[in-house]
Amino acid sequence: MTMRIWIAGVVAAFLLTGGAANAAAPDFGGLDRDNNGYLDEKEISGAAPEVLKKYDKDGSGSLDRAEFEAAGGTRSRFEFLDKDKNGRVDIDEFRSAAIERFKQVDTDRNGRIDMQDWSKLRQPIQNPILFFYF
Repeated sequence: MTMRIWIAGVVAAFLLTGGAANAAAPDFGGLDRDNNGYLDEKEISGAAPEVLKKYDKDGSGSLDRAEFEAAGGTRSRFEFLDKDKNGRVDIDEFRSAAIERFKQVDTDRNGRIDMQDWSKLRQPIQNPILFFYF
C-alpha cells in the first residue's frame, strides 16, 4: 500500500511539473539539440554546417545541383536557394534559407517553433532536416 502511494505521488509530481509534456516533446528530427521541446533560430542555424557537410559528397563546402537533388531537394528549390546563380549552394545561402523557412513556420512569431506551430503546417513533415534545409 505504501509503495502505491509513493508511486502515485511520483506520477502526480511528474504530471504537475510538466514532465509529461517534456517527455512527449518531439526532437524535431534531432534538430532540438537542447531537448526543450521547441526549435529556435540558433538550433536551425547551428545545424546548417553539419547538414551541408553530410550531403556535400565531393567535399567542396557547398552543394551542386546533383548533390542537392540526391539529398531530396528539388530543382526549383535549388534554383531558389542559389542566390548568386553560381550553380552551388554555399553555407551562407543554406543558412539564410533555413532561417527564412524558420520564420515562415513560426506562425505566432515568438522566436521558436513548437508543436502548435508545427501542427499548423499543411502536410506532415517526414524529415525536419530536409524541410528546413531543402
